[in-house]
Amino acid sequence: MKIVFLLNVKLVKKDTLYYTTGAVDRAYLERHKINKDDELIVVCREENALDQVKSKKLALASGNNIDFITLKNYKQLNNKEKQNEIKAQIQNCDLCYVKLPGIVGLKFIPFINKNNKTCITEVVGCTWDSLNNYGKLKYKMFAPISYILNKKAIKNSKSVIYVTDKFLQKRYPTNGNNIACSDVNISEVSENVLKNRIIKIEKNDNEKIKLGLIGSLNVNFKGHKEAIKAVSILKDKYNIELHFLGVGNSDRWKPLIKKYKVEKNVFFDGTLPSGEAVFKWMDDLDLFLMPSLQEGLPRSLVEAMSRACPAIGTNTGGIPELINKKMICRRKDYKELAKKIEELINNKEEMKEIAYENFNTSKKFIKAKLDKKRKEFENQVIQEGKNDININLRRKK
Repeated sequence: MKIVFLLNVKLVKKDTLYYTTGAVDRAYLERHKINKDDELIVVCREENALDQVKSKKLALASGNNIDFITLKNYKQLNNKEKQNEIKAQIQNCDLCYVKLPGIVGLKFIPFINKNNKTCITEVVGCTWDSLNNYGKLKYKMFAPISYILNKKAIKNSKSVIYVTDKFLQKRYPTNGNNIACSDVNISEVSENVLKNRIIKIEKNDNEKIKLGLIGSLNVNFKGHKEAIKAVSILKDKYNIELHFLGVGNSDRWKPLIKKYKVEKNVFFDGTLPSGEAVFKWMDDLDLFLMPSLQEGLPRSLVEAMSRACPAIGTNTGGIPELINKKMICRRKDYKELAKKIEELINNKEEMKEIAYENFNTSKKFIKAKLDKKRKEFENQVIQEGKNDININLRRKK
């Protein structure tokens, strides 16, 4: 089977291989095959981050029977030669996967529908929240247009996978068949992870409190600003450290760090390969923060929960579907964030309760369970596609 997967992510190319600065690694792409030996054509964007490849901080995206058609910029979407290259792959494929929101997917949905290609739309986030919180006026101006285009495309899709249980379904309803199935998944986690977390909580006498946040440093919607300001409130009462993990330029945050006099409290840990390296980083934290202004269903939060790490997040996207409501604060409210951090680090019993709860909730995202649900839906979509083709053939006769 040949599958075309259209998504907005940026990958990095070195020689003949592609790498990811985020979560779209080889395992993620392989999950969009129906069978192991299927041919997967990935249509996405390409960026220059070779320095990170050289330092081995990026995960490999390339794999067996995975080919790439990449765009250097959005202008190439209007390039006839590039368009024809992508359309040729779509015409000859058995299944299309379109990840929304995303300009790349939206561009080719009309062509997919015109050619009656079997297609699954995967809804992973809210374009309205994303563009409105990106920080630049041009993105804010484009937000309502993008919202309307994505909402229309999702509503008219025959088959939709939502990564949330409620949030995205409510904001982007569909008339087609749909399931809730997260694109975040974890391997079975040993109960020793929970035991070690409880020991860590019990031993911590608040001599040092280590907070962590994962997100690109180049965007404004991951809550870096709110986390920095929250730490500025707590720094004189506690020996507190805030660690940022993620790609991007840390210099853009240094004026804010200086303004709030937290130079000795904030640390930039760069990037780490997904998997064990990130888990080890999380195991060293006392609290995981996700004060985001927009989210779909955040991978890093689920991963932190699988490490039994107590977490605090905002009332946006799929975050409230994941963690205890007591751990939810309002977006942009750094004072409430600071208050919740302080309350939690001074209440070991509650920290342990949250650790237990997060660990158990994360089991919903075990790979085997989600893979089974996804494959059942995919097989149903493919069978319905075959039935539609047979009906059309009979009509033509």
